Amino acid sequence: METLRSRGITRDDVWQAADSLLKAGQRPTIERIRLHLGRGSPNTVSPHLDAWFAALGGRIQDPHGFAPAPGCPEPVTEAARYLWEAAQQVAKASAEAALAQRQAALGEEQALLAQDREALAQEREVMQARLDGAETAMAELTRARDEATERAEAAAQALQRQVEALRAESAAALEARDALQRDFAAQRSAWDQERETLTQRTAANERRMALELDAARVAAREAHKQLEAERKAAMARLAHAAESASKQGGEMTRLGQALAVLEERVRQREALLAEYREQSAASGATSAGLGAQPVRRARPARGTLAGGKSGRLRTRGSPAS
Repeated sequence: METLRSRGITRDDVWQAADSLLKAGQRPTIERIRLHLGRGSPNTVSPHLDAWFAALGGRIQDPHGFAPAPGCPEPVTEAARYLWEAAQQVAKASAEAALAQRQAALGEEQALLAQDREALAQEREVMQARLDGAETAMAELTRARDEATERAEAAAQALQRQVEALRAESAAALEARDALQRDFAAQRSAWDQERETLTQRTAANERRMALELDAARVAAREAHKQLEAERKAAMARLAHAAESASKQGGEMTRLGQALAVLEERVRQREALLAEYREQSAASGATSAGLGAQPVRRARPARGTLAGGKSGRLRTRGSPAS
């Protein structure tokens, strides 16, 4: 409500209140005018009071500015003259005090402005230093980021090359393992076929056992040499494959197992050859001891020898057990 009422204060209201205070011997101020009017805000009263002070000098110089109206009694005229002189003195003192206050305030404002300017200059220097430091740090960070990016790209390329090399080595190891498995399967098939052939030959060629014994011994020695060479070659291939796939632990384990199986098969082959040699030696001794007997009596002995463990051959003319 005070704000709404303060908007209704006019210049004449402020000037009349200031004149009344001056005539009462008081220096007009914003608070005194507000108290005299009973309303008004400082922002509204201040410009009208400044205008009153600005026009006060001209009004004082005007003899009729505060002169009483014509026909006034002498006491009133004397009182008006007294008030006029007092108003002049008060106005002069007020003007001088206001000027001094304004000059002092202006000096303080200038000092504060100088301090603010100095503070702003210092703050600007600090901000400029911070900005320069930030730009330097940003340049360092950018350079470090670029170097890190280059190192990361180089590391990624090296890692990719290592992965490709490992893949190639793994593929080579797998191929070597497959080749070994194929070779071993072919050799096992050949060994099985050869064993079957030897068994059939032993059963079918009882009469020619003595003649073929030497050839069989020679073939056994050659087969042993061949098996030994093949075993060494297989072990060399496995060693090469194991070296190529050193980083493939699982593949090395399987290759080791395949090598163990291969060695076991070789030992079984050697045992089979040893057994075959023993049978051949026994057959030769039997043939030598029974050479003067008739052929019909020699056949059962050879048949028994040939089918001693397998039980597949029986002596001719003897009853089945």
